[in-house]
Amino acid sequence: MNNEHEFNIRQIQRALRILHKNLEDIPPVFEDGIFGEETERAIKAFQAQNGLVPNGIADYETWVRLMETANEYIRKNAEPFPIFPYISDEESGVLPDEEGKALWFLQAMLIAIAEVYSGVDGVRLNGKNDSATRDAVAFIHRKTEGEETDGSLNKKTWNSVARLFNAI
Repeated sequence: MNNEHEFNIRQIQRALRILHKNLEDIPPVFEDGIFGEETERAIKAFQAQNGLVPNGIADYETWVRLMETANEYIRKNAEPFPIFPYISDEESGVLPDEEGKALWFLQAMLIAIAEVYSGVDGVRLNGKNDSATRDAVAFIHRKTEGEETDGSLNKKTWNSVARLFNAI
């Protein structure tokens, strides 16, 4: 058997394993690159479920439908992409009543923190370093760093809020 043929069988088996995890009518398959009875049985079950002739042959139509269906389950079960917002040098130093893109993320973190901790209430998503945002930032900074701050957004205050957000 050539390597390309074994690779294609492994792809079929991998797709069948994904479907077995998501569809109870697809029997389990071991991914060994050998087109044996269990692979044939799983293909027949897949074909029957999808209105194809259940002959156990991975023809073109079966292959395409199998890969499309497996990819649908891969996308459906995939973990959401994480985001890693941070404050850049250009965005640091947002003074009271100024606006900035980083403030949207900061305010979202503060709102989430307020669900768990008291003392950071009243923050609204508006992208502006308003008094509620400054008060919440100053409160968190004071509690986590032990220092007073005026609530201006800079890297140190961002890090105080981000560490607390990551903790919840």
